[in-house]
Amino acid sequence: MADKTIKELADELGISKSKVNYQVSKLNTELITILDGVKYLNYQAQEEVRRSLGVQSNAKSNTFSNDFEQQFEHRLKPFEKQLEIKDKQIDTLQKLLDQQQQLTLQSNKRIEQLEAQLQLGSQSPEEKQPSAEEPKTDPDSITDKKWWHFLRRDS
Repeated sequence: MADKTIKELADELGISKSKVNYQVSKLNTELITILDGVKYLNYQAQEEVRRSLGVQSNAKSNTFSNDFEQQFEHRLKPFEKQLEIKDKQIDTLQKLLDQQQQLTLQSNKRIEQLEAQLQLGSQSPEEKQPSAEEPKTDPDSITDKKWWHFLRRDS
């Protein structure tokens, strides 16, 4: 077992740091290592603190933590299933979005082609020829219909 700080041991035992520190002050200094002002407790020191505080040894606390982990994992399973389902839905939606974008791109290209054909078709010489239905007008026979032109012709 690795050496632990007073805070780590207090968190593990679920008690205040000051209680653990008080118990550590009663211990033999050979069981404590001080590095950079931080006290590290070896396994024997940790067990003595547990014994003096009336806390069960590590084996029983491991049983508690294992039970807690099992309950936690049991509660997480439905959420993990939901996440898997959501991931599949996201993948499906991504594929559908890609397909929609491809179809839109193809549609836009087709529209551009049709517009280009329409523009080319309206500029063809066959359509510029007057049809039989349209009356032919001679530019010399066109008279201006504006009223002031009538006054000029009379004078």
